[in-house]
Amino acid sequence: MAGQQLLFPFHNSRLLSLMRLLNTKTLKLAEFYADIPPYAILSHTWEKEEVTFQDIQNLETARLKTGYAKIQNACTRARRYNFEWIWIDSCCINKESSAELSEAINSMYQYYEDAAVCYVYLYDVSIEFHPRNPKSTFKDSRWFKRGWTLQELLAPDYVVFLDKDWVRIGTRWTLRDVVSAITSIPVEVFEGWDINTYSVAQRMSWAALRETTRAEDQAYSLMGIFGVSMPPIYGEGGAKAFMWLQQEIIKISDDRSIFAWVTASSEHDENRGLLAKSPYEFRMSGEVKASESDRIGDRSLYSFGNNGLRIHLPLESAGDDDVFLASLLCQSEKDGSFLSFYLRKTSPHQYARCYPDQLVFRPTLQPALKNIQELTVRENRVTRMSRFDNRPRYSSAGTVYHVDLLPSARHFLFTDTTSSPVVYSPDSNRVSVQLKLWSSLSKLTYKTQVTKEAFTIHLWHIGFPYYALHLGDQPIEGRPLFTDPSPDDGTVVHSDSGAISVHCEVTGWLGNQHLEIDFILDPHNSGQFRWNTLYYQVP
Repeated sequence: MAGQQLLFPFHNSRLLSLMRLLNTKTLKLAEFYADIPPYAILSHTWEKEEVTFQDIQNLETARLKTGYAKIQNACTRARRYNFEWIWIDSCCINKESSAELSEAINSMYQYYEDAAVCYVYLYDVSIEFHPRNPKSTFKDSRWFKRGWTLQELLAPDYVVFLDKDWVRIGTRWTLRDVVSAITSIPVEVFEGWDINTYSVAQRMSWAALRETTRAEDQAYSLMGIFGVSMPPIYGEGGAKAFMWLQQEIIKISDDRSIFAWVTASSEHDENRGLLAKSPYEFRMSGEVKASESDRIGDRSLYSFGNNGLRIHLPLESAGDDDVFLASLLCQSEKDGSFLSFYLRKTSPHQYARCYPDQLVFRPTLQPALKNIQELTVRENRVTRMSRFDNRPRYSSAGTVYHVDLLPSARHFLFTDTTSSPVVYSPDSNRVSVQLKLWSSLSKLTYKTQVTKEAFTIHLWHIGFPYYALHLGDQPIEGRPLFTDPSPDDGTVVHSDSGAISVHCEVTGWLGNQHLEIDFILDPHNSGQFRWNTLYYQVP
């Protein structure tokens, strides 16, 4: 009827504590705590210069950003179909508020589930070719590879795909076979089947090859798919966040397919617990059905304690006194075979998963059901790894040593070097030496003008850079004791007038080592402490 707005039912009975929506005409934000109006929602991948919550407060500022065009086009499309409101993650969440961000992450699935329509904007796809045409870029879109977009594909009732020019490509329904082939999600899901009818392992497999910018988001982006909530803690690491996710799932589900994962073959000899480290370890689990726990009756329950996961498992000997096959009570959709994995006994009642790169498929459960044991499988402690743990510490091309005299040691003068070229800097108190990989020993000698006291620093690069310090200017007799700069707290030698200290400072340049020479007067007093704490040698 002319002049009337078409209304859509807000079908989810749960009330959101706060939801911000963008007005499609004025581009102003409004807050809703209840009676949330019908709204469209945008699904997209983030690009450069997205418009944030702070930007949208001032449209003059927002217009200066590249992402403003995306906001405008989304609102234009929504307005064309009589939507007064739209939700867009980039500008409807105040990410500077950790409390609001946490609430939004836990509510994200519901945001998409409750939307009247979801517009999927594919900036890297053109309608020039239909998605079923081999030349189409639809299947290659970045949108299908991102972690957060999985729930944005699954949650809404109605999904419309739009190309880079905001031209309609098709809907999730009309393209359900294509989307299924791209994502490995059964086509029945896009025909209305409840995703909760699929096993935990199957749903995990849908996320196995997707990527997120933040490692923890591999877990947080799956909370809605499994119907769990937990506070996001960025910085705890992806493995720990994924462990918490699995523990939350275990609280509400007894589906043992959550343990049907495999590692890479390189981890064959590693002992693990029963929990996976990431969705990637479920990449082979797309055909694993939910477990049939009624086969073991009231022993199907399991729980976490402070010493691991307590669980009843059917066990069979695997030929080794301490290694057993444990049945998951799960079957393969492909041929009906039952899944088992290996456990190693580590104490009378404790086990660890061994050979975690393998799952065993067996035609029957009967032998295993004769021996159901209550046991505890201890989880390995998840330690947070530095993002720089795998960075190279040294250059394979060699090392440049920069050796500086600190003010206390400037009564010594550099007098001699051997074997390697010296590069003199404008600073008279610095000497730089270039050492090639596996180069011969180089030495720097320093002397005082008055007392002729001398000391020598020996430099070497033998796979790693090393240095040694000794008194005098003569060659070292025998094998020198070298100091590895990486854990170096310094090395000290005593002279008649004091103590000479050399330590290595960390630099931001790969292949550079920075040595500093200090002189400590009266080593028998204040210097004695330096001697005890700084002397470090590698045998």
